[in-house]
Amino acid sequence: MQITQHPGDEMLELRLNGRIDATWGEHLGDTIEKAVRAGSHRVALNCAGVNYISSLGIGVIVTQYKLLKSVNGSLVITEPSKFVRQILTTVGLAGILIDGAEMAVAAPAAAHRQVLGGAAYEVYPQPVAKPLSCTLIGEPDRLTTTGFSAADCRSVAFPSGTFGLGLGAFGTGFADCESRFGEFLAAGGCALALPTSEGDAVPDYVVQQGDLIPRVETLYALTGAGDFSTMVRFDALADGPGKLGVSELATALLDLSSSAAIAFVVLAETACMVGASLLKSPALRPLAPGIPGVRDWLSFTTERVSEKSLALLVGVAGRNIAEEATDFLRPLRPDSPIRAHIHAAVFNYRPVQRGELPFAGTVAKVIAASNPKALLHLMADSRPYEGAGETDLTRGACWMGPLHTFARG
Repeated sequence: MQITQHPGDEMLELRLNGRIDATWGEHLGDTIEKAVRAGSHRVALNCAGVNYISSLGIGVIVTQYKLLKSVNGSLVITEPSKFVRQILTTVGLAGILIDGAEMAVAAPAAAHRQVLGGAAYEVYPQPVAKPLSCTLIGEPDRLTTTGFSAADCRSVAFPSGTFGLGLGAFGTGFADCESRFGEFLAAGGCALALPTSEGDAVPDYVVQQGDLIPRVETLYALTGAGDFSTMVRFDALADGPGKLGVSELATALLDLSSSAAIAFVVLAETACMVGASLLKSPALRPLAPGIPGVRDWLSFTTERVSEKSLALLVGVAGRNIAEEATDFLRPLRPDSPIRAHIHAAVFNYRPVQRGELPFAGTVAKVIAASNPKALLHLMADSRPYEGAGETDLTRGACWMGPLHTFARG
């Protein structure tokens, strides 16, 4: 079977010629998946030249149809040959795949669209009943000075309507968590934490269910509550680098918000991840700041982790940050005027839904679809020659809101 691609303004057309059977079905499925990973969430299969389709071929198309529908995309069949129309009518799919083609052509309009740097942004204002607040808990500098003791431990609940990130663990108090404190993030009624008591640990998580509320024993944290005022879709421009660094995204979000500081949650398809995570609990003793001692404490992505994945980012960023918050935020890059603190949970690849995406329930759905593989403190590796750079994203959704004050908790 021959497949040729014909990109349009709103939809990618794949013109098929030949048989969709056991020999070519997998090839068609792979072609559609690659198109989705490249950002095409609206796909039309032109079947004018298809002279045969088997049950396996139908199964491949239905699988891809369900995948695209789950991310608010579409897959339709256009110009079906007589054989294709007869088969799809017989199995009851003509009304969905063929007759629904015209309805799928028109893409929903964004509330506002603009291009900043190497990406396009669609902005959707959200209703706000309670403005965002941010609370600073603990003393981050103890990570490299004295280490943390029981007096630094605070138990913090993260129900829906709250967010947080910092160092913490799941458990019941300092003594229980002493050997397991590591990076954590929380948003949307879900909390994820990376335990440091095991060499090959993977993130654990708690999702709000009824009276079960995620609770993290924290050593230090940025926490907050309230409603995100803006939902933003972003896509790296195809005629540019095809990706945008996390520092570029943070800069664009601050510009779009017209605020000095913001809190945000991002769900993004990634090009690569760059960051670090603790290997040992800082409750036992302070982290060794110099080389080579720091290598016993931190796991670095010294090379760009380029496997395409889905990442959940929770962070706070801003310009001209209030003095009380400076210990919690660091420059995104050595030459950047923006200070930020961002943690990211990494999942198996899954495309992010197009258009306006409600925040409620989204994080829980991501966790239900795939267990987290890693949890990183995002940072730029700007060493000359051998530096890995920074985390690069290709497209995704962001929920953000302005932070006018930082309170001490």
